[in-house]
Amino acid sequence: METGRPAVVEPDPAPAELVLPRKVTAGIRAARSSSWTPRSDGSPFELRLSAAG
Repeated sequence: METGRPAVVEPDPAPAELVLPRKVTAGIRAARSSSWTPRSDGSPFELRLSAAG
């Protein structure tokens, strides 16, 4: 339906849980221990924060 007015869009809801720096650090450490390096070619490391501790 075209009304000639801009659509009112609700903002995305806030995440249920904040991603804390210690979780990101744990994920990066897990990636590095699996031989991931940030500058290497290839597939990105899939970070699952729920499994990172």
